Amino acid sequence: MYEKSIADVAFMEGDYEKAAEMYLEGAREGDALASFNYGYCLWRGMGVEYNPKEAKSFFAFARDLEGGEACYNIAMLYLHGEGVAKDYKKSYEYMQISAGQGCIEAQLYLGMAYTSGCMFEPDIVGISMIPCHTPEYMDAIPLLDGDIPDFELDEELRYSAIKQDARRAFEWFQTAARHSTSYVEDLVAKGKYLYARCYVDGLGTDFDREKSIRLMLAAQRSGSPEATAYIIENGINPEMLTGSKRKKLRKG
Repeated sequence: MYEKSIADVAFMEGDYEKAAEMYLEGAREGDALASFNYGYCLWRGMGVEYNPKEAKSFFAFARDLEGGEACYNIAMLYLHGEGVAKDYKKSYEYMQISAGQGCIEAQLYLGMAYTSGCMFEPDIVGISMIPCHTPEYMDAIPLLDGDIPDFELDEELRYSAIKQDARRAFEWFQTAARHSTSYVEDLVAKGKYLYARCYVDGLGTDFDREKSIRLMLAAQRSGSPEATAYIIENGINPEMLTGSKRKKLRKG
C-alpha cells in the first residue's frame, strides 16, 4: 500500500529509485499526487530512465490537482517539444488552465506573454512537489543546445500562438501579486513588482503615481530586488504618499 510520507523521505534521502517505485505504486492506486510525483521523476530521470513522453501521461492524470502545477509542466513539455511535438498553441492552452487553477508560475508567464505577444522561454521550466512545491529555474537546465534548426519559423510560431493584450497581462500580474507570501515567496514578490509596474507604465490600466508607489513599497517589503532597485533609483519613500494611505501603509 502506498504511503506518501515514506516515499517523500526516501526522495529527500536521495534514494530516488525507491521513491519513484513508491510513487508509481501510488499512481497505480489512483493517487493523483503520486502520479504527479512519478511524472516528475520520469521528466528528470530521477530513479527511473528519463522519459518525458511517459511523464506527460502521468501529469495528465494529475491535471485536476489543486494548484495547477501538473498543467504547467505539460505546458513546458509542449513549449520545448519534450516527449511531444513542439506546439506553442497547446502550451498556451495548458498555461491558461494552469493559471486558472492558481499556479503563480503560469500567471506570471501569461502576464509577460500577453505583454510581449510571444510564447517566450521562461525563467522557470518545471515544478516539483517532492516533497513540496519547488520551481525549477532555467539556469539549472540548458534548454537550447545549439542553434534552432529554423529560427525564423520558430519565432513566427511563438508570436502567432498568443496576441498582445495589455489588459489581460495586467489581470494576471494582479492575480499573481495577491498570492499569500507563504506561496513561493520570491515569485509572489516578483508578481507584486510587475503589478506595480503596470501602474508605472500604464500597462492595461491608467497610470497612477500614488498606487504605483504604494504597490512598489509593498513589493519591496515582500523581498523583490527589482522593486528595491526601482525605489532607490527613483528616490521613493512612504512620505510621498498622501496622508490616509501613508497611515494605512505604516500600520501594515
